Parts: sequence; structure tokens; C-alpha cells
Amino acid sequence: MGLRALLLLALCACGVRAGCRTPDKRALQDFFKYMDGARWHHNDHWDPEGGNDPCNFDTHWYGVGCIDPCDIYRDGYECRAGRITALTLHDNNMTGSISNWTGIGALNNLTWIDFSWNKISGSLPAEFGEIMNIEVLNMAWNKLEGTLPPELGKINSNGYAELTEFNFGHNKLEGTMPSELGQLSALRMFDVSMNKLSGSIPDNFTDWPELQVMYVHGNSLEGSLPEEIGKLTDLRYLNASSNQISGTVPPSIGNLHDLQELHMFENNFTGSVPTEIGKLYLLRSFRMQDNQLNGNLTKLHTLGNLRNLVMLDLYNNQMYGAVPASIQNLTSLQYLYLQNDHYEVLRKKYCRQRIPNVGKYSYRIVRDEYVEMSQMVCEDMYDTAFTFNSLQDSGVYPNE
Repeated sequence: MGLRALLLLALCACGVRAGCRTPDKRALQDFFKYMDGARWHHNDHWDPEGGNDPCNFDTHWYGVGCIDPCDIYRDGYECRAGRITALTLHDNNMTGSISNWTGIGALNNLTWIDFSWNKISGSLPAEFGEIMNIEVLNMAWNKLEGTLPPELGKINSNGYAELTEFNFGHNKLEGTMPSELGQLSALRMFDVSMNKLSGSIPDNFTDWPELQVMYVHGNSLEGSLPEEIGKLTDLRYLNASSNQISGTVPPSIGNLHDLQELHMFENNFTGSVPTEIGKLYLLRSFRMQDNQLNGNLTKLHTLGNLRNLVMLDLYNNQMYGAVPASIQNLTSLQYLYLQNDHYEVLRKKYCRQRIPNVGKYSYRIVRDEYVEMSQMVCEDMYDTAFTFNSLQDSGVYPNE
């Protein structure tokens, strides 16, 4: 047997007898106490007194990932055999406040944290920013309060790893989104949806060249969409709906060639939909209903380029003009929601007939039969208000 094989055998034997790195183990003991570990759905072998070892094969703690052995030159003199590298405790009935769990900073070898779908409360300790090797941080669907610490921008600041997923959706977080998070340049998923966040989206959030998912919906965000949103060229899903975002839609949005869903409804956007939207050839869902858009829909002649579009919703805005002729090119369209004012061709087809005013309704027939409708002749065509209102509202029959 060679010298290298003997060394490996010795390391393995050492790992069986010895415990994991002392600060790692102590941090897990504290976490168990703070999160009421006795009530977890799964707490196999967890010992708040530290009587057994999280990394030992026979007493391995549920949801804890380890690497054995550790390196005294990298992990310090507290190193004995193992390092904690993952905590996967998804949907495990964890309750209690995480505010005092400052020991998280000792777990600087963590590569994966999934605490989602629990009942964790309190504010996030700034010590989360001391983790240096993490790739996934998922704290979604909890009851976290307080603000996002700016120290989170220091995660992996030693350059040894790249955080790809940052998920704090569906909590009770308040305050603004720290601009320091813009330093997490390797993010592919950023989700802070359904919180109570305010302020604007920091401009440097466009410095995430690999970002594929941005979910910031369901907050109280203000300000405008960053002008350089088009720098996120790998973005596939953008949801900024149900906020208070104002201003116009930046033309640079046309650079998001991989975008499949663009949801910015229930905001305060004004102006026109930029014609650059027609460059989003992969777009399947475009929803900007319930805003204050006031441009001319007829001039959105690039709309017909979106041949993969399944849903188009611009309902309840202040736009004017008939639906553009390019609507006929949307061969994948199934749902079309526009104000009645835009359906001039529909009034041509049903010349001087009343159309039930059913409010928000999918008139996909306009797309399906646009050519036929547009070629019809209707003399003395009723206006929109008379065509779509009830006979009583129009004054033809009195209200009784």
C-alpha cells in the first residue's frame, strides 16, 4: 500500500472517531435551541447538549451536510475532523426567533442553506454576511421581520464561491433593499417577493450578468425601474407587479432577449409601451394591467413580433387608439385583455349592434378574425360608450 493510500486511510479513521469542527457544532446546538428543535418534524440525532457528533456516520444529524476531514490551516485550531457544509431543513416545523443566532458566522464553510417553508421569526443576524462558501440561501416562506442587513453583500467576499440563489420571498421584511446586495454578482435567482419592502430598486441590481429570475412583486417599492434593466441579458422571468413603481418603461428592456414572462401590473407606470418590446421574441406573458399608461396603442406596431405570446393584458390603463394591425400575427395568443376603446374592429364586425359590457373579458376573437373584421364596412358606427354600455346606461331605455 502506497504512502498516499495510508494517509487517506488514516484521515478516514480519524473522521470516524473525532467530532466536527467545534464552532460548527456549537452553532448547531444554539440553532436547535432557538428554533425549538424538540418540536421539529425531523430532528433525528440532533443533541442540544452536544453528546454526539453531527458528522458521524452513526449519529449524523438530520439535514446536516458535512465534509470530512477539515484542514487545520484553513479551518483553524478548532478543527478536528468535519466541517458543516449544508443545512437542509425545508418544511420542518421550525419556530422561534433567529435574531440571536450570531453563531451562523462560524459556519463559514456552508455551501447550502434551505430553511424555507417554516415559521422562523425575528430579524436576520448580520453575521449571515460572514459566510464565505455559500451557493444557495433560501429563507422563503417564513415570518422573518426587520430589514435585510447590508452585510449580506459581503457573502463570499473571499472570492472562493459564488452565491447563485437569494430567496427571501413570502416573509415580513421591511425597509429598503440594500444596494450592497449588488455586489453578489453571480446571482441567478433573486426573490424578495411578498414582503413589506419600500424604496426603489437599486440601480446596481443590473450588475448581475447571470440573473435569470427577479421576483420583487407584492411589496411597496417606489421610484422607477432602473434605466439599464437591459443589462440583465440572461433574465427569463421579471415580476415587479403589485408595487408603487412609477415612471416609464425603459426602452432598454428590449435587450432582454431571453425574457419569457414580464409582469409589472398594479403599479403607477406612465407613458407608452416602448416599441422595443417587439424584440422579446420568446415572451409568453406580458401583463401591465392596472397602471397609468397613456400612450397610443396603435403605434405599438412591433407587437406582432411576439409570436410566442400567450397572454397580453393591458387592461385598465389610460391608453388610446385602436388595436394595431400586427395583432393578427400573434399566432400563440390565447388571452387578450384590453379596454373597450381599443376594439374598433369589433364594432365594425357587429355594426350598430350592442355588445354586452362584461368588463374585463378576453376578446381573442379580435386576433383570430382581425383581417375579416378590418375589411368590413360599417356606416355611422356607434361609438365605444354606446356600443358597450347597457341600454339603460346609454339612455335608450330609462332606468326604473
